[in-house]
Amino acid sequence: MSDSGQLTIECAGSASRHDTNEEVAELFRSIATDCRDSALADRLHESLAETTDLDALVQRVRRAIAPDVDPAEERRKRCQLAGLVAAATGRPRPDSRVVGERADVEDWPFVAAGPTLAPSGWFPPVRDPWHRKRRRPSRRQGAVGLIAILLLVAAAWMAPRVWSELRRGWDAVLNPVNPTEQNQIRAVSPPPPPEPPADQPAPPTIDAGRPPPPVDVGAPASAGPITLVTVTRANGECRPGQACAIRVDIRLDPAAAVGAVTWKVNVYDRCSGEVRATSDVTLPVQPGSQQVYGIVRTDLPPDAALAVAAVTSAPATAASEPLLVPAENARC
Repeated sequence: MSDSGQLTIECAGSASRHDTNEEVAELFRSIATDCRDSALADRLHESLAETTDLDALVQRVRRAIAPDVDPAEERRKRCQLAGLVAAATGRPRPDSRVVGERADVEDWPFVAAGPTLAPSGWFPPVRDPWHRKRRRPSRRQGAVGLIAILLLVAAAWMAPRVWSELRRGWDAVLNPVNPTEQNQIRAVSPPPPPEPPADQPAPPTIDAGRPPPPVDVGAPASAGPITLVTVTRANGECRPGQACAIRVDIRLDPAAAVGAVTWKVNVYDRCSGEVRATSDVTLPVQPGSQQVYGIVRTDLPPDAALAVAAVTSAPATAASEPLLVPAENARC
């Protein structure tokens, strides 16, 4: 590298021309790799591809960098490169030459005279003004800032509640006893009833009553063509003092010729033996039928223990098993 910035490549030793071409191409590739301008780097790489002759390589590289080279700035840049090479290799440059070159270039930075550690001909690098621009915050920084603000607002809103819960738990641990409550033990079970005085007679005991006797319906379970009579509740539970729907089922012998069946419902007071009968009900029977049924609604008296049974009068007299009301735990 001369003082005017001209680069001279000489072949030393027994190196062939092909090796020299490879070295020069490798030098240009390293320059293209360190280049800031991506377009210039691409053009340099394209100019180095498929080139074997050194002269052709130099011409292709010169055409590749021509769009980015200003003829008015070429001399100043060459001098700067020469100064950098001289400073890196420790080769001094004549002061007169440096002064002369600096006088020809108006926009060189001013270097103060006097003792300095910098080598002769060195000038401070010119910074890219793009790095001094104030950049706008990115979207990521804005999103992070918004999330931080939301977290601060949520923390400020939840802080009183959290503090109240922590204080309540702290008081429960350190002061488990509430001084406003009376210091007494509450009874787990109620106290026993007080005993009556000796001169007061004991209260009379309540007689729970006796169980009612069985019901006699006064007729057999089957007779003649009637094989069975049953009574059931037609609509839920029956209670004393309320109306009760009773279903009566009468099973017949299909071989017998029965034209109609007549029956009634009897209500028995199991304690007094009183019997209350409803009016007769007659149902026609189809030839060959095995069963007929009917539903009757009757009012039950308000007695403690009742029973309901169905009794047929034609074509034969038969009765069902009594239906107890209530079904269990009846007392007279």
